[in-house]
Amino acid sequence: MDLMNLKPTSDTVEVIIKHPNTLDPLLNDDGSEMSVTLHAAHSKEYKKIVHEQQDRRIKMMQKKAKTQISAQDIERDAVDLLAKVTADWDITYGGEKPKLTVTKAKEVFTEVFWIREQIEEAFSDSMDFTTA
Repeated sequence: MDLMNLKPTSDTVEVIIKHPNTLDPLLNDDGSEMSVTLHAAHSKEYKKIVHEQQDRRIKMMQKKAKTQISAQDIERDAVDLLAKVTADWDITYGGEKPKLTVTKAKEVFTEVFWIREQIEEAFSDSMDFTTA
């Protein structure tokens, strides 16, 4: 076994969005599968966002010894992370194919909350990057 065979082959993870009940791939009006492509957890882009969030929390805690982080803060940061590491998407939302922006991604990931679970599952499965 060569450790080089266990290196990631891609810095992105593509998630085909599935219906939350039937698990059938969701289709756009043109027949293409709805998908979200994200920077993988090992990528520089992903780590940069995580470090920014952690640095913000550390600075906050250094300023106030009794700083508390709420469940809402954690959820907000999770949505923020997903929105910022989204590299591309091909979705239909509100009857149109929206342009990817961090603001729009936050809206989609908040309103269509079950997509986050599919994305998080894809991240956990992203160890399937090996060639061996």
